[in-house]
Parts: sequence; structure tokens; C-alpha cells
Amino acid sequence: MHREIRHTYSPSFVSSSAESGTSTRQIVSDIALLAFWGAMVPAFLWIGNAAGF
Repeated sequence: MHREIRHTYSPSFVSSSAESGTSTRQIVSDIALLAFWGAMVPAFLWIGNAAGF
């Protein structure tokens, strides 16, 4: 039985981001996603408050 070296099982995004770096578009999309989720927390609290919870 042949065992593969562990680093051959690493996800593809690890090697691709190390080689090419992070693009501006990826950074902007990450910030937008973070802002969206950050805005959802108070939005749900406000909606729950308005509904009487």
C-alpha cells in the first residue's frame, strides 16, 4: 500500500492564492460580503423588535 505525501492533498485555493496573490476584485468582493453580513445583524434585530420579539 502506497501512502501519498500529505501536502498533495492540500486544497487548490491554497496553492493558487500563494502563486497569483489576491486581486483587487477579490478584496472588494470580500469587503462587500463582510459589509452585507455586518448589516444583516442589526437588520434582523430591528425586524425582530418591530415584530414584537
